[in-house]
Amino acid sequence: MKEEKKAPHIGHRKRIKARYLERGLASLDEKDVLELLLTYTIPRRDVYCAAAELVNRFGSLEAVLSADIAELTCAGLTEHSAVLLKLVNDLMKTPQAALTIKREKLTSLLKTAEYCHSLLKDRAEELVLEIFLYDDNTVADVVKVSEGTPDSAVFPVDSMLVNALRTKVHRVLIAHNHPSGISRPSADDIVATEALSAALNAHGLELTEHVIVTRTECTLLMHHQTISIPAEGGLMPWKEPKD
Repeated sequence: MKEEKKAPHIGHRKRIKARYLERGLASLDEKDVLELLLTYTIPRRDVYCAAAELVNRFGSLEAVLSADIAELTCAGLTEHSAVLLKLVNDLMKTPQAALTIKREKLTSLLKTAEYCHSLLKDRAEELVLEIFLYDDNTVADVVKVSEGTPDSAVFPVDSMLVNALRTKVHRVLIAHNHPSGISRPSADDIVATEALSAALNAHGLELTEHVIVTRTECTLLMHHQTISIPAEGGLMPWKEPKD
């Protein structure tokens, strides 16, 4: 009985890990997540209370992860543990951070437009995504390539090629948003698309489409089509008809 009072959280780390593996991150609260992280740098000590105290002291898990190493060590962590938390925070902020993946099969232009729209429609700044597809057009991975301003974003062709080669797929889809609400591609959008397509083709890879997203529509640049979202308006060419 005395042992139980002294160590009320025996087995807790094991239960947290099992819950994460069975039900995912959504099954854990902020203190649970921090506790699970700390178990990998503090393997032989109960870290339940340490995690709870850190979240209470800094106000949230996000604040703990973004705190300086000096602040974390002052709060009782070793430098080793503080470095892990800083690393996790930095990985969350890197431009190459993977997004939440919906493993859908993009079997049509409409499905492709709707998928890209779901990822980008609410973004206030221009965001460039690289979407990797298996040969049957099922989404293999989604990577955030760059994030810009409300008016512009960068298309790092070399980095996008490296991403595609690393992912080992043959089909690549790119998407970015226009917060202005106008999905018509700019001259820079067209040049970037052509450059990336050429770079991928040189390595036996295919650029399947470049989708430009606004809240109400998507333009599929390579197919010269605009799709209204919702799609009651059907397919409309973005290029002006020739006389």
